[in-house]
Amino acid sequence: MKNSLIGLAVAATLSVTNAKACDYCLISQGISPLLVQNGAGFKVTQRYTRLDNIYEGTDKVDNPGVKEEYWATELSGFYGFSERFLLLANVPLRKTRGDGELVEGPDGTLESEHMTGGATGLGDVSVLGRYTVFSHHTLDSSTLLAGVFGVKLPTGSTNQHSDQGEYLDAHLQLGTGSTDLLLGVSANHVLGRYSFSANVLGAITGEGETGDTKHRFGNSLNYDVTEKYRITPTVVGESSNELFLSLGVNGEYRKREKLDGDTVSDSGGNTIYLTPGIQYLAGTHWVFETTWHYAVYHDLNETQLGENYKLVASATYLF
Repeated sequence: MKNSLIGLAVAATLSVTNAKACDYCLISQGISPLLVQNGAGFKVTQRYTRLDNIYEGTDKVDNPGVKEEYWATELSGFYGFSERFLLLANVPLRKTRGDGELVEGPDGTLESEHMTGGATGLGDVSVLGRYTVFSHHTLDSSTLLAGVFGVKLPTGSTNQHSDQGEYLDAHLQLGTGSTDLLLGVSANHVLGRYSFSANVLGAITGEGETGDTKHRFGNSLNYDVTEKYRITPTVVGESSNELFLSLGVNGEYRKREKLDGDTVSDSGGNTIYLTPGIQYLAGTHWVFETTWHYAVYHDLNETQLGENYKLVASATYLF
């Protein structure tokens, strides 16, 4: 079934949850759930992330005027060496921008310290393998379970400066300076006009740097559950074009970071998003997708800048 081989791509960027965290681009479970099993293709993804809310734990507090924005264009190529093994490489081109830096004043009130600037260029490249450990197909259903493994390489610059001449904070740099191990699991099930996907992807981080300072982002865990419904056609095969609507829940958990070996208290935490989306399959080669990630829950350590929303749009060509 075609709709068992092509599903909604889950946007699972391991991204910033706080003012001391990171919004570098990491792809999700390979091309999952674009289950091309024994195929190849190319994908272009455009991401935008906006942070302009302040949280103390789960409570939203007044923002003194701090804002961060991130744009990323991801170029991904994938190739299925067999029905079970898929290899994917992801090259992110990033642009970051910060306006103000969150600090605590002498009287304990939150203030915005003057800082402006950002960076544009290559981010950290990722290479992942996806191996299908279980697959079962019937006339009207398909079920697959896969393991994901890979590495994020320190190809992005970590010595970019602000407009004031200081090193940008780690989260505004183009890369992390660390080599990270990626491990995950992906499950997908299709039944008639409905499809279901669930993914977990963890990152075990290495030590990197920001300018001339050692910095280590916390280990992280991305998770998502998405339900998709085929609007048209009602029966597979009636048309080569297909339209889907989706609704998912995504989450990002990150442990605290370390700066020169010391734990950064205002870092790490958990953010949950509601992610409606739309997908259009144009013939047998093109897949177009758009999702909106609206942050509905923050549980951040201490006081941090948190995400408001993310927008993700992509186009995939299947050879």
